[in-house]
Amino acid sequence: MSQAKQDHSGGLARKSVTPFEVGAQSVANIAPSAVIAFGPGAMALSAGNGAWFSFAIGLIIVLLVAQSISTIARRRAGAGSLYSLIRPAIGSTGTFVTGWALFVGVIGIASGSLAGTGFFAAKVLDKVGVKAFNGTTGQVALDMILLAVAVYVTISSVRTAARVSATLEIISITVIVLVLITVMFKSGNWIDSPQISLSGAKLDGVIFAIVLAILGFVGFEGAAALGEESDDPFRAIPRAIRGGAFFAGILYIFATYSQVAAFKGGASALAKSGSPMDDLASQYGLSSVEPLLNLGFAASFLAVVMACVTVGARLLFSWGNEGLTSSWFGKAHPKHRTPANSIYFIAPLVAIPTVWVLASGVAPLAATTYIDTVGVFGYMLAYIIVCLGAPLFLKKINVKGVLQLWIVGILGAASLAYVFYRNIIPVPAPPMNKLPYYFIGFMVLGFIWFAFLKVRKPAAVDLIGTFADDAPIS
Repeated sequence: MSQAKQDHSGGLARKSVTPFEVGAQSVANIAPSAVIAFGPGAMALSAGNGAWFSFAIGLIIVLLVAQSISTIARRRAGAGSLYSLIRPAIGSTGTFVTGWALFVGVIGIASGSLAGTGFFAAKVLDKVGVKAFNGTTGQVALDMILLAVAVYVTISSVRTAARVSATLEIISITVIVLVLITVMFKSGNWIDSPQISLSGAKLDGVIFAIVLAILGFVGFEGAAALGEESDDPFRAIPRAIRGGAFFAGILYIFATYSQVAAFKGGASALAKSGSPMDDLASQYGLSSVEPLLNLGFAASFLAVVMACVTVGARLLFSWGNEGLTSSWFGKAHPKHRTPANSIYFIAPLVAIPTVWVLASGVAPLAATTYIDTVGVFGYMLAYIIVCLGAPLFLKKINVKGVLQLWIVGILGAASLAYVFYRNIIPVPAPPMNKLPYYFIGFMVLGFIWFAFLKVRKPAAVDLIGTFADDAPIS
């Protein structure tokens, strides 16, 4: 394996991020509170009483993917996350596809989450008499303010961004869990037979909801983007990847089951709610905690934006250092030692889908679902490639466990591919039927760029994914 003794930091704050902060990056990227705010209701729309089961299946799939990623992350680290990890296994072409799919993913998730953070922040401000951010124009304005905050924090310090995001997330999760436990006690419906028996849940609906379930996990590998900045990357990053995914999955299953069980009217009523946790709190006399819940949701969505910008900027930073893009993208801030130029460039890419979808009259949380779904397809493709590439990686470095990892990788990749297929066939209702094709269109743009690079910058193509470090071979 090459690159082991070279400094690939490119000016980033090398070995400055502790294992706790690495874990915090994964928690911030997953942002369970944000998912709980809209995920169970959105999933209940198609899966009904099987929404919790969709999350359970999603957890199993994600743990298979996590095992594949972690296997490589124990031996390789880089600023480009999955893009940097997979290079030794599949060469430049497959690595480029992985990186571009991941880039589409982080931009989509960041943009959709921006709409979510603006929605909940506006609800908090409305409670204190500030109504300027209600309505489409107000939402867009607030989203741009919040994006500016995200850009400022991510440029200032990756450590601060991770710590602030994780702290806000922990507080928000604590409040959510306490509210859910309270409403479950008040409802007395601990054993919800319709959910346990999956009453009325159709297979197509359950499978369709798995995409939204996986959306709830995407970014669990976000810690891998700190490969150049972690002080113990080959141990801290794999632990953060596996631990973050498992924690989020258990929380999602509990939150979904609780919301459906306690919501008056069950899964069908939950699916029609514009703000499920607020409505649930109101139903059980807990309206006083609504502002705190909404503040937590806003903070959680903002954490997603910051975490995605962190990953996307380091991916672009890697491309700048490898010659795929201008070297301007590969320069770190002289004081903060963060990829500031890349962050500045990514900000408008995040803003455009948010503004476009909201301006077309789509409600903020619906905008979150639509834009995020396009992003999750990008993550899914990157995950599929890594699942299939991980055993090739082990084979190349001649270590044990290749057969076992093939089994894990094929199961993970096949599950993700099947979920994507079932989101195209049978054709879902508008606008969900168009979303896979938006993603395909973005991928085609990437292929055009790659073809241009092959002709104009063949030397740079040879360097794809090489801005990384390998663990010393003992």
